[in-house]
Amino acid sequence: MKKIALIGPWGGSDGENWSFKAEGKITKIIISHGECIDSIGFASQDEDGNNLHSQPYGGFGGDYTEVHIDIDVEELNGISGTIGWFDGKIVVTSLAFTTNVNKFGPFGRENGTHFSLPISKASFAGFYGRSSDYLHAIGVYLRPT
Repeated sequence: MKKIALIGPWGGSDGENWSFKAEGKITKIIISHGECIDSIGFASQDEDGNNLHSQPYGGFGGDYTEVHIDIDVEELNGISGTIGWFDGKIVVTSLAFTTNVNKFGPFGRENGTHFSLPISKASFAGFYGRSSDYLHAIGVYLRPT
């Protein structure tokens, strides 16, 4: 059995730890954003077709965006973003996601230090990080293929 790899996290050390491990493929990413990423949430679909949703990780400000991933034709294969200072703390200031078909984002404002993780020979198995009123850090769980 192949082990799940943790990559990251990118960001600061403030906030509470959170974790989302997908049951099957990730079908939706829900982002609230403005000057930075206020919160993020996820949905996945298990092998029986059940949709499973996470709670939002972070605060309640910003514009609300849903990224829909059509798992019949596309798969999440990259994440990128920036980390910088906002409200006196290091936070995730922007995020973008790619699939084999589409690019979504960037959401937030691209200021700060850039990070990028394109993947091959693996699939996204979930996300983890830290949050409070904002998304302070984000990392990914990868499943080798």
